Amino acid sequence: MFKFTIISVAAAALSGSALAGPILNLQITVDGSKSTTLQEGKLTPFNDYSYAGSVGDGYPVTSWIVGWDLASNFTSSSFVTNGFTIANLGSATKRFNILLDIPNAIATTGQTRFSGNLGGTLTSNSSSASTISSVGANPIWQGLRAGVSPGTNSQLLSSYTFSSPGSVSTLIPNKAITPYNALSSAGSSLGYQFQFDLSANSTVSFGGVWAATVPAPGALALLGFTGVIIKRRRRFN
Repeated sequence: MFKFTIISVAAAALSGSALAGPILNLQITVDGSKSTTLQEGKLTPFNDYSYAGSVGDGYPVTSWIVGWDLASNFTSSSFVTNGFTIANLGSATKRFNILLDIPNAIATTGQTRFSGNLGGTLTSNSSSASTISSVGANPIWQGLRAGVSPGTNSQLLSSYTFSSPGSVSTLIPNKAITPYNALSSAGSSLGYQFQFDLSANSTVSFGGVWAATVPAPGALALLGFTGVIIKRRRRFN
């Protein structure tokens, strides 16, 4: 069974410390109703930044909750992990659109190599089966560079439907994009987007990584480093 602690994060509460991490901009739209969360990153022993929290639609009745536990870094091998748990506590299917964006220092011009993967778990919190499905032919997940997709290769689970039996958790098989090179979009941020319909009394958890590296003579070594990151962040899968 899932457990959340709902928090509220406002820009005014963000610290001005020199050690403050880049600001996570998280936009969550549920059935057309949009909310925005800003959160400051916390420096970790791995020299990256972590972000954790959750939001819901409030008191006295909470019909949905979105929780996150993310990590990101901002070097020539920038990455953002996918660590989300989304619960539909209502009695009808809900449509979720989650947009995440974090500044990073990767080059904004020239070729960038993108890679990533996504997996998860779908849980039915009732005796009825649970279902997650893409919105039409759209992908359930896509990696973003400066708020836009660098190409169709950054998209996963298009035209996709997955079900779990009543009162059961079922693994959503891990999918990986084929690493590819593309021109970086203008701007300096990395992020991704979820779009899906989630049936009533259901919880879905996602884990994985979205990474961007600058190809160089040591590009193969950088790709190996990205693989280490994916293994180290396995707790999100």
